[in-house]
Amino acid sequence: MLTRYLVYFISFLSSLLIAGKLGPYYFGIWGFVLLLINYFHIIDFGIGNSMTVLLVQNKENPQRQRNYEMASMFILGWISLFVVCIAVYYGCFGISFFEKYHLGNLFYLVCGIAILQYFNDYFLKVYRVKSKMFEFAFYQTIIPFLVLLFLFFAREERLVWLLTLAYLIGHVLSMFFYLKGGGISYRGKCTFKDCGLILNKGFYLFVYNFCFYMIIVSTKTIIGIYYTVEEFGYFTFSYTLAHAALLLLTAFSSLITPKLIDKFHSNDYVQIHATVRLLRVNYVYLSHGLMYVAMIGFPILLYVLPKYAEALRTINLTALATILYANSFGYSSLLMAKNKEKVIARNSLISLILNVILAFVLIKIFYVGYEYVILATLATYFLYAYLTVCSGKRILQQSINFFSVMKECFPAGILIPFLGAMAVTMINVDYLMGVPFLLFLIIDRKEVGEIYLSFKRILFNPNVIDI
Repeated sequence: MLTRYLVYFISFLSSLLIAGKLGPYYFGIWGFVLLLINYFHIIDFGIGNSMTVLLVQNKENPQRQRNYEMASMFILGWISLFVVCIAVYYGCFGISFFEKYHLGNLFYLVCGIAILQYFNDYFLKVYRVKSKMFEFAFYQTIIPFLVLLFLFFAREERLVWLLTLAYLIGHVLSMFFYLKGGGISYRGKCTFKDCGLILNKGFYLFVYNFCFYMIIVSTKTIIGIYYTVEEFGYFTFSYTLAHAALLLLTAFSSLITPKLIDKFHSNDYVQIHATVRLLRVNYVYLSHGLMYVAMIGFPILLYVLPKYAEALRTINLTALATILYANSFGYSSLLMAKNKEKVIARNSLISLILNVILAFVLIKIFYVGYEYVILATLATYFLYAYLTVCSGKRILQQSINFFSVMKECFPAGILIPFLGAMAVTMINVDYLMGVPFLLFLIIDRKEVGEIYLSFKRILFNPNVIDI
């Protein structure tokens, strides 16, 4: 967690310096490079997530775990070959859409990053289950550190190349430590049966992850197509700031996922419900509180970066959209632990379809500016949270109606400050940005106290998150 605090600071600082040194145009190109890396990242057929569930569920059978590990690496090898084929196609025929962003040979670095990222993300999930934290922390720290280091050596187009190279070097170093760390066994047997099991479970988790991450990626893509490179740069800057505000919590949720699957794998629904409540108080409320704090700081940052001064409303709308995916936290892990991959895959697919439809409606019918396209994602994340909570309550055999689900998904302590933040954002007045946080502190005093006690418990007894 200490390394995550460091990375949080480094990433936040880097995003500001990169935005200033690149300017909106080249920041748009850098945003497109990151977009391509994200596309490759989510096309992993859910192997890593499938392995998380299978390793936890078979923690008493080391040989079966080793077999799954070998089978997973075999599958990842074939996925990597697919990326190589894309690189060859690009070299032979080119891709016309990329011409707008002048990638050239930079695309080959992106393909190399994609292949390394498949294996490193897989290694991360195996090491996470086995509680080997050094390699886990190194992987999540080295790339932001290299990005911060490299950005002092160039500007504009050359800086885009150096930043991409930082990603590549970071992945190479991470793979070295993963292979050296001994957390991966090569003594297992790779069978078609195990490959089929991993792919079967992984496919629906892949659909879930693909569709869920495609919600924001599709929004980025649509903005990248229909708006100028500079406007795409403004949006990329906005999303970078909004995502940075939640970096610490997303890292923590990744860290505790194996523990959650282990606890949710039982049939004690009373205990499961108590765990869900504890998680949601600590994660959902803290996520919203942190974002309202960030909204206070956004106007100050724009004084430092006057090139992005007109992006305040975009930043706030993006932040409010991004925060809504936290509202499903806890229930997604419950569904995975109960082998309900099809359910979460369906929920994310429905949400993705809605996002694309709403985005095109806003652009083609209402002709909105680029900053309002994110409203499609805001509505989509709300629907996803509602559907996921509804599915989770069904597993817990609880009452399911609109008001009971809304009370769980969007309780008054979350809804009122959120509506206040929306109102302040639309007015777009700097000195009112503290109002949502003030509402949050007044309404959610009890939850803030619980969050403090939880942080204290984890700080003095880190083993509570070990499976």
